[in-house]
Amino acid sequence: MLPASHSLLYACVFRDTDLVAELAHSPPPADDLPALAASLVAAAPPHHSHITHSAGGRAHALLLAPPLALAAVSLAPQLPASQLLLFLRRLRCLPESRMHDEMPRLALRLPLPPDDEGALAREAEEVAAAEAEAEEVARREADLTARRTPKRERGRGGGAAWTWRRQLWVVILADLVLLGVLFAAWLAVCRGFSCIGR
Repeated sequence: MLPASHSLLYACVFRDTDLVAELAHSPPPADDLPALAASLVAAAPPHHSHITHSAGGRAHALLLAPPLALAAVSLAPQLPASQLLLFLRRLRCLPESRMHDEMPRLALRLPLPPDDEGALAREAEEVAAAEAEAEEVARREADLTARRTPKRERGRGGGAAWTWRRQLWVVILADLVLLGVLFAAWLAVCRGFSCIGR
């Protein structure tokens, strides 16, 4: 929970349609904020990475990082949508298991001083560095997974290929036995190869 004087009203993280983490103002300024955030996530246009909007004294920000969708609502202009977006970008860099615990700490860093352009630039640089680090960690994990996967697939694919080869050999051997029986019957009827000369 955030203190009553804080400009951030509500923030949440969804994985697909499941709520992963949320942070609400204390006391809640409006009961419609969770529903508003859920509707922002549900109505997110495809092929967008983020959306910001200010209306009715509130700033709204939505960050799409499939399968995650992060949304936040604040009082505008005290906490503008651009700062909300930086907050959501920094939150996205965290593992899902830590998001709920880290949200209040990250929110208390906001709002940045409006008269200090350097603070906003430093925050943007820190967020970019955190995103680069998170992408590097994800790339390393994907590389490790890719290195391990072929061995498992070889085992599965090898098993399927072996089963297919075994079935092929069973069919071929059954055909050979049937042909052998038919050839033996032909030899018995013709008493050898005498049917060929007639």
